[in-house]
Amino acid sequence: MTRYSRPLAALALCFVAGCQSPDPQPAGEASTQPPSASHYDVEIIRSSFGVPHITAGDFASLGYGEGYAAAEDHICNIGHSLLTARGELARYLGAGADNANVASDAVVAALGIQSHAVAALSRQDSDNRAWLRGYADGYNRYLAEHPEQRVGSWCDGAAWLQPIADTDLMARMVLVAQTVPRMADALMAAQPPGKTPMAAHAVSDRRLARAADAASLQGMGSNAWAFGKERTANGRGLLLGNPHYPWYGDNRFWEKHLTIPGQLDVYGGHLLGAPGVAIGFNRHVAWSHTVSASQRLVFYKLELVPGKPTVYRYDGEERAMREVAVSVPVAQADGSLQAQDHTLYFSHYGPLLTLPGMPWTASTAFTVRDANADNSHLLAQWRDMNLATSMDSFIDAHRRWNAMPWVNTIAASADGRAVYLDNSTVGRLSDEAIALWRRQLIDDPLTADVYEKKGFVLLNGSDSRYEWVQDGAAPLAGTEPFERRPLLERADYVFNANDSYWLTNASAPLTGYSPLYGPEASARSLRTRMNVQLIEEGEFTIERIQSLLFENESLAALLLVPPLLQACEDTVDLADACAALRGFNGRFDLDSKGAVLFREWLAAYAYEDGMRQGDLFAVPFDAAAPLTTPHTLADSELALQKLAHAAAVLTSAGYALDAPLREGQFAYRGERGIPIHGGNRYEGVANLMVSDIPEHPVAMLSPTRIDGSELLTDAGYPVVHGSSFVLTVGYEDDGPVAEALLTYSQSGDPASPHFTDQTELYRDKQFRPVRFQRKDVEADVQSRITLTAPR
Repeated sequence: MTRYSRPLAALALCFVAGCQSPDPQPAGEASTQPPSASHYDVEIIRSSFGVPHITAGDFASLGYGEGYAAAEDHICNIGHSLLTARGELARYLGAGADNANVASDAVVAALGIQSHAVAALSRQDSDNRAWLRGYADGYNRYLAEHPEQRVGSWCDGAAWLQPIADTDLMARMVLVAQTVPRMADALMAAQPPGKTPMAAHAVSDRRLARAADAASLQGMGSNAWAFGKERTANGRGLLLGNPHYPWYGDNRFWEKHLTIPGQLDVYGGHLLGAPGVAIGFNRHVAWSHTVSASQRLVFYKLELVPGKPTVYRYDGEERAMREVAVSVPVAQADGSLQAQDHTLYFSHYGPLLTLPGMPWTASTAFTVRDANADNSHLLAQWRDMNLATSMDSFIDAHRRWNAMPWVNTIAASADGRAVYLDNSTVGRLSDEAIALWRRQLIDDPLTADVYEKKGFVLLNGSDSRYEWVQDGAAPLAGTEPFERRPLLERADYVFNANDSYWLTNASAPLTGYSPLYGPEASARSLRTRMNVQLIEEGEFTIERIQSLLFENESLAALLLVPPLLQACEDTVDLADACAALRGFNGRFDLDSKGAVLFREWLAAYAYEDGMRQGDLFAVPFDAAAPLTTPHTLADSELALQKLAHAAAVLTSAGYALDAPLREGQFAYRGERGIPIHGGNRYEGVANLMVSDIPEHPVAMLSPTRIDGSELLTDAGYPVVHGSSFVLTVGYEDDGPVAEALLTYSQSGDPASPHFTDQTELYRDKQFRPVRFQRKDVEADVQSRITLTAPR
């Protein structure tokens, strides 16, 4: 018997008993049948745009409905995410590009993700265990009903589409919480000097750079605005949730409405394969998340014992590294499996790794500790947020669990409160350790360099003074307790756009927290500065929030186009390029002529130049004027040189110099490119759309980078992440009112009508109403089924 025998047996009984009503039920109230400990019983209504409204009597049946409905829309992506969590990518999909699948599987095995998942599952309460088991059984039912026919999207007939267990879902949550597994290449590259890795294990500098980016969650960001009673038209709370997340793959949002009558009524989105709502609202509180600037990882430099490259000093004593040997089965072209063996190394802090500028030499090595390595309560944290009946109980959910791994929370309540929390999990360093590290920033170039470039905190791992402090108030050993985490409540507004907590409200800076929560009195991104310009003044409604977000105004253009045009007056060689810029309206709308040229010009500078004095800006950052500095074009001659280069790139790629954005920026859904608006991270546009080479089969696209460009490809600017589940929520006397957009649409199946419908709405800047009240759901029923099955 396999580990999947129980759910498959249940499915067999279900088919014999005829568990699904064969025809849609007539409109009416949800089933009032009390929950049975022996059966699942759940109603799923699909409203416009394919949104499921799932009603059940308990968490087990709720999960059953979630798992079934999610599999209908995204069985491929969910199955792939769980394949990753099991460490079986290479077994079914081969070694992968640059051996990426082998690296992922090896690290999942070496970190013991499956054993962590088993332990985490044992720590859940009965509702959570039933929720996860129900989700797995619902997913398995859909899979069993579609054994050999089309199941949707890019993985039809794949051998790895298999029944799942609750431990698989928990392993997925363990991986979501942790940061180290995202850096698999850096762990694989960490080999003692003198040990030559096999060719299959060699890791290129490019892959190591990407591992460093992954440590800071590059590719995932967000904006979130919460307005309190002083800034809304009716004196109640108002929220914008604008997560900037991947458009392809496993980390997409999926929209849903979950109801357990008398207990739970919550609407929002969550990552595929995860029960509950991560970003959303109920009748009392609306909230969103943004990726925090906190450092969930702490890096340690180890002093090695001479002649012993796997032994390090610790307070003058010798400590041997722990070696973990793993064997990864890899599918070959002929269908056979061939094992790849690898050894990973661990200090008492965590795994050894190699990153750019941080090699393993005869004298030093580098290791890392992940604050979320034992974080097992994400589901409980989000569940209690979903159940919150006031802002106080919402905050208490954070205080109780302390389980947010790497996100800020921004929330607004029906009674007009606006709250910001950085409840992300970081290590607790002593005051002495922090003071010593601040000295290292001055004295040690490497410590300063990795902090300036990536925000990494690098400590002396051979000195026990840098160990994390144990605090009984923190559920996770060695981490900061809730009372030492940034929190701000305001009656006007709070916001975040991925910079640190410092300017959560521009008129009330937060100070005094651990440097692991990010820097204070430091330069803000152009996008953060643009956010403040949009929200700092005026009275807000849902309509105004939507309008401001989709204005697509570029702060970089506001600051730099006028002096660039002034410089144009001194040259005749760039007459056409200068004329194109004169016609640019400073926005990244579809019909903004010259937007492509400005993008190419700006991207010729380093991204960091937007936050410092240097090639781009002449006036440096000033902590006393953080929203207006840096500013002023630094070097007109250099700017014109870069403009000439940008013009040449566009001409060679076949673009007119005044080409509007609609000719360059596309959301590729299958083979179809849909022109979409929004700016990238260079441009200081709140509505973020970041382009890159799509690395997912559903994109059906393999573009090539245009020579001389940082961003442009022969398919334009293919969007791979950015604005995703855009949620606007306000409160009225009779409850919440919301409008939303899931920019990449609800379904992952190219044959579904919900594969592109909301992408087209986004293109046209049209929000859609959210059906939350039962009467509104019933008025928009597109389909209805009731599922029952033995548990």
